[in-house]
Amino acid sequence: MRCRCCNRFNPYAEAQACRKPFVGGDTCTWTLTECPSMQRSDVETFVTPTMVFKKSLFRLTAVGLVGSLLVGYSCNQSLRADDSVNDAGHLVRVSPVVRAIRNCEAAVVNIQGNKTVTTAATTAGGVSPGRQEVNGMGTGVIIDPRGYIITNLHVVQDVSNIEVTLSDGTVSIAKLLNYDPDTDLALIRIPTDKPLPVIPMGSSHDLMRGESVIAIGNPFGYQHSVTVGIISALHRNIPVNGTQEYRDLIQTNADINPGNSGGPLVNIEGRVIGINVAVRVGAQGIGFAIPIDAACEVMADLIAAATSKDLSLGITVETKYSDSRTSAVVRSVDSALVNTAQIDSNIAVGDVIESINGKEVHSRLDALLCLIGQQNGDSLPIVVKRNGESLTSSLSLNSTTTSRADEALAKDTWERLGVKLVAVPKSSVQSGVGSEKFSGGLKVVEVRSNSPAAREKIARGDIIVGIMSWQTPNLKALSWILENEEFAASPSAKFYVYRDNQFWTAAMKVGNQRVR
Repeated sequence: MRCRCCNRFNPYAEAQACRKPFVGGDTCTWTLTECPSMQRSDVETFVTPTMVFKKSLFRLTAVGLVGSLLVGYSCNQSLRADDSVNDAGHLVRVSPVVRAIRNCEAAVVNIQGNKTVTTAATTAGGVSPGRQEVNGMGTGVIIDPRGYIITNLHVVQDVSNIEVTLSDGTVSIAKLLNYDPDTDLALIRIPTDKPLPVIPMGSSHDLMRGESVIAIGNPFGYQHSVTVGIISALHRNIPVNGTQEYRDLIQTNADINPGNSGGPLVNIEGRVIGINVAVRVGAQGIGFAIPIDAACEVMADLIAAATSKDLSLGITVETKYSDSRTSAVVRSVDSALVNTAQIDSNIAVGDVIESINGKEVHSRLDALLCLIGQQNGDSLPIVVKRNGESLTSSLSLNSTTTSRADEALAKDTWERLGVKLVAVPKSSVQSGVGSEKFSGGLKVVEVRSNSPAAREKIARGDIIVGIMSWQTPNLKALSWILENEEFAASPSAKFYVYRDNQFWTAAMKVGNQRVR
């Protein structure tokens, strides 16, 4: 369009002032539709190739428009190497793959070490066995900020010094804690004086063929190398030799090379969905990873055996999968191992565990990691969700194994008193007048009918905090009391019992009698 006021071509004339200078120094500031001397009848309309092109810009879709603007930007701007990270060109290059790598790479470690292998050495007399030292390399994933790392067994097996390099360059020597030959998974730990970054956990239960994945590792010693591909297939069974087979693996065309073993296969969110384990020799783009759901179950078993010292929360936890996320659900409750606080809050089968001891819990592995460093009798706060409501309670850690001395004490207590007892912490008896005196107690989990305890109305759930002039904070104290001559000679021993936030006493006739 050409405005007869300014006689200039302007494709945007209807939205802009013509700004023609008038006699006297004034300037037109009206838009075309406002100017009384320039109505639609005063506008000459004609079409030129330039106008057709410019009008077409307004008919582009939003995506096309953005793309055109970006091309225009790159063509008209000269980006320098020292441009700010906030520069538009830089932000355009931050792709989903870049974001995924940034989300997880700090929790990926490089592993190196030497191992001695048996070889066939050729001598003048023929072939004889020899020993050769080889340099091994691999990758690992940090699963707990205290330095616990998952990797492949073949990476660390028979390695004298497992050298672990963190993403910041820190080098430590790791200790092999436990392993599972069937799945080729191993648990190692490095010493650390600060919390380490932990890999974001994904789930492998809903993976899709064609889904984008990223492998991070240490191929041929090139630390923190990244390759990108897709999930080529699922549920692959791969024979290793005549006796071993990897089962139910993820197949990917993301390049996996020697040194990638034990490293993460992550999704586009940067969450680990597999542990890289093998590659097809002689082929390109055929690699395999252990699904992370299966790996976490194995690691939970390895953690329990290596670090928990046979401790139990009194509940059995299982991992449930939904919408690419996991949750820890109470599968069963052991009434013989739970404390009074748990009974009061009625932790039940089906409750979803949100946290234990202040740490978020999303799986059985998370729950078992919370037991690391704890001792028998420790009380841990627990938050569960039921019917959309969060409930807070506490659980007492109890030993799941008994020694011969413990078995003998349990038998003696059952025969002489008629009760089965478990130790509970001070927090279980912290309410009530005088509770500050006691450092714990023995909770009654079973009472035999017609026993000395039953005749004195002692019931399941009561906590015995003292006998005569001695406290009973644990089973060791009870053992000492039962063997004490003063207790054995007393015709009637006074038991101090805690029930419903109150203390009361029971005079129990025990002596050396054993009721069967």
